[in-house]
Amino acid sequence: MKESYVTELAENVANEAEPTITVGDTTYAISDLSDEIKEMLSIHEQASQMLLGAKRQAIIHELAVSNIAALIEKKLSEVEE
Repeated sequence: MKESYVTELAENVANEAEPTITVGDTTYAISDLSDEIKEMLSIHEQASQMLLGAKRQAIIHELAVSNIAALIEKKLSEVEE
């Protein structure tokens, strides 16, 4: 899977620096970007957040399956006794 070229989105509030984005080796001021690119960046961020959420959900489901399997094993061993 190809890594994202969007390597950094930084805003330095303490120094009141203009928000920038670094793509590859080039840094761009957010204010200089077209509305289309800003929308694409917003979609990229949303998709990244959704991917993170999906990974978390997968971990939760995996743990649930493992716990239920362990409970089944325990109950079956009680029946055998």
